[in-house]
Amino acid sequence: MPSADDRERFERDETDRSVALHGIFEEWLASLQPPKSAEWCEMSGVPRTIAAEQAGQADLTVLGRPLADDPDYVRQAFDGVLYDARATVLITPLRCRQTLARHPVIAWYPSASLEQLITEARPLLEQASQITVIIGEERENEEKIPDIVQELRSVNIPVSVDRFIIPTVGVGEEVRKRALSAGGDLLIMGAYTHSHFLEWLFGGATWDILAHDTLPILTHH
Repeated sequence: MPSADDRERFERDETDRSVALHGIFEEWLASLQPPKSAEWCEMSGVPRTIAAEQAGQADLTVLGRPLADDPDYVRQAFDGVLYDARATVLITPLRCRQTLARHPVIAWYPSASLEQLITEARPLLEQASQITVIIGEERENEEKIPDIVQELRSVNIPVSVDRFIIPTVGVGEEVRKRALSAGGDLLIMGAYTHSHFLEWLFGGATWDILAHDTLPILTHH
């Protein structure tokens, strides 16, 4: 059982963290031009549960990447949003980028979740300057060109298709490499699972992956 001193120290640390985060929020809000309205909300409870509940009620949840030395509650909240909530999630990169969604890259794989995600992202896609669709195949030209390609081309958005044969290992690294080579500034992906999403995308252990920089990722569980 924690002692009275332990509880007091915990409460003090939590208060200090809350004050620091609120200060960052206020500074960010004041910097927005034109000004925007935003609400600061604090809740007490299990981080994973709270994060999942709130993400499930939102149209879009913006999620930072945990670092290797982050405290456990950061990873709990990350897992809650990414794996427990039926949420559309934007995972931010480690470094600030100058543009977002000027050149989206769609990692295509036929799935209901990706089709839903593309429907939700349609207004964003229609404002893009260029779109790249990456298609991994077992055999050359095995996958048909998805309908979204022609739909976007019909409204005069340049869409390029990049096909590749899926390698035995490292398919995620291949997707990442091609997305970056195309000049993309947003990677759009479909369904994922707790054990395979980030491993599929980058290979290796999940928390090591998150320490490596890449594009922002828009996805939906």
